[in-house]
Amino acid sequence: MRRRDLLLAVLAPKAQVFSLAWSPDGKRLALGGFREVRLTGPAATLTGHADAVRAVAFSSDGTRLLAAGGRPGVKGEARIWDVAQAKPAAQIAGHADCIYSAAFSPDGKLIATTSYDKLIKLWQADTGQEARTLKDHIDAVYAVAFTPDGKRLVSGAADRTVKVWNPETGERLYTLSDAVDGVNAIALDPAGERVAAGGADKTIRTWTLGERGGELQNTLIAHEDAILQVAWSPDGGTIASASADKTVKLFDARTLTERKSVPQPDWVTGLRFSPDGKRLAAGRYDGSLTIYEMGSLS
Repeated sequence: MRRRDLLLAVLAPKAQVFSLAWSPDGKRLALGGFREVRLTGPAATLTGHADAVRAVAFSSDGTRLLAAGGRPGVKGEARIWDVAQAKPAAQIAGHADCIYSAAFSPDGKLIATTSYDKLIKLWQADTGQEARTLKDHIDAVYAVAFTPDGKRLVSGAADRTVKVWNPETGERLYTLSDAVDGVNAIALDPAGERVAAGGADKTIRTWTLGERGGELQNTLIAHEDAILQVAWSPDGGTIASASADKTVKLFDARTLTERKSVPQPDWVTGLRFSPDGKRLAAGRYDGSLTIYEMGSLS
């Protein structure tokens, strides 16, 4: 890899990175690790989690950080941290198994969590109190995201489906069932009009999202092993994916034409574009983190 392909190597191999998220201003990264979250710029460590932190997400104003995980087969756990004070503001407990994905609603009032217990739960972000439970998946739910207007919630699960929900009522609006194996990751385009999903079948699929149904747009066998992460660039033009084949790939979001393949030293377990779209952060199971400069990857 040429040196100009790297903007910054923030962490040398140290401890596993299970998840990562950019702050809304793009100045900080949150790295979910084993029983802790590490924050960059300025550095801070948030400790006290029960097990691996498999999901991290900032609120839209950047003042709060959601960190979720829990003990497999025992319970799910999530904490809402005050970022400025580096102190917990609220705690969530309610899933019967560990949490794999979590998200703030765009207005910051709701939190969505998904778990190996096959459930999606919505919580009041200010108190951590449960608002409602969404039931329709029949296997572990690994991914969740709100549309930018907050009117829909999208989930992906090991039952080979992507589902679209009304978070206000808990109603399942429709199911996208084209995948032939479990869905590990989803990403929404910036307008919330399309969703990309990848999983155990090594394939990326994109759908358009209608009011009462979605339409399959593109399908590509993108990797040689299961897809672990999917991200959509803020300008809507690029989809990035990471796989157990130890590559990160970039694709044209409209056609799924491959643009770039970047070998990795280990599984990339966290993959996110910076809010300005100029950087791509890749956190790995070996604890290393690389931030790629998108201009040099194009």
